[in-house]
Amino acid sequence: MYSSSTRRSMLHDCSHGRAFVLLVALLIPCAVLRGQEHDDDHEHAHLHFSHPLVTESPSPDTKIRLDYIAARTSDATGVHENTVRLEGEYSFTHSVSLSIVTPFIWRTAPALERASGLGNIELSLKAASLAFGERGLLFGGGLSAGLPTGSDKKGLGSDHLVELEPFLDAGYKRNTLELVGLTMLSSTFRRRAGEEAERNLTFDFSALYRVQSRLEGLLEVSTARGLVGPESGSQQTFIAPGLKLYPFANRKFMVGASLELGTGIVRHTYALLLSGFYHF
Repeated sequence: MYSSSTRRSMLHDCSHGRAFVLLVALLIPCAVLRGQEHDDDHEHAHLHFSHPLVTESPSPDTKIRLDYIAARTSDATGVHENTVRLEGEYSFTHSVSLSIVTPFIWRTAPALERASGLGNIELSLKAASLAFGERGLLFGGGLSAGLPTGSDKKGLGSDHLVELEPFLDAGYKRNTLELVGLTMLSSTFRRRAGEEAERNLTFDFSALYRVQSRLEGLLEVSTARGLVGPESGSQQTFIAPGLKLYPFANRKFMVGASLELGTGIVRHTYALLLSGFYHF
């Protein structure tokens, strides 16, 4: 749930934060109870997806993920930005999980814009339905919140804006093929006087094919359109081929690499993503 915000930063209220935390605190017990009841009836229909690299997985997981992202622009702006992200996700049941993502960013070019520091921390509550697991289908959704732990002065996230992003996702799995779709609507809150509201709609798609028992190929597409704010009417689309490798037979540990290539107005932007996962 964090890739769209990262790509937007490459290119160019606290009450809401407390409200989100309260919402999570209220929703988790209900979701866990419903998930436990549902799992008792449909344990045989449990369906798990191999995690894509750019797109979010529809499956709740318990995992630790570490990412390194090297983002570059080849036009006159000459932006060089690096990010290390640490994600922890805990699955309460097969149906519900909560995750936190912490990014550390350092920009090395242009020279006058060099900066480093913590970006916006993101919390996400994700739920999935197991009702159609026997047919290879998984439907779900949730809510993400970007908290103001960054720096407006450095251009690394924000120290006052809160971003709320509800999302819906779906997955289809058949033999060695997995298809995942995700749609997100993000909005900003706690704006200061003179700041424009921002609203963006993002669609992500991932096709994964298991080449061998320990090797998977990926082709992912992410497109975001500005609905309200400075980027209103503009569209940014990235295509990302990638590979995932399982070094050990138990498949708990996975490494992957993906190259995000911008098209259209962002054709001069690209990013290398290196990831490591450990599933518990």
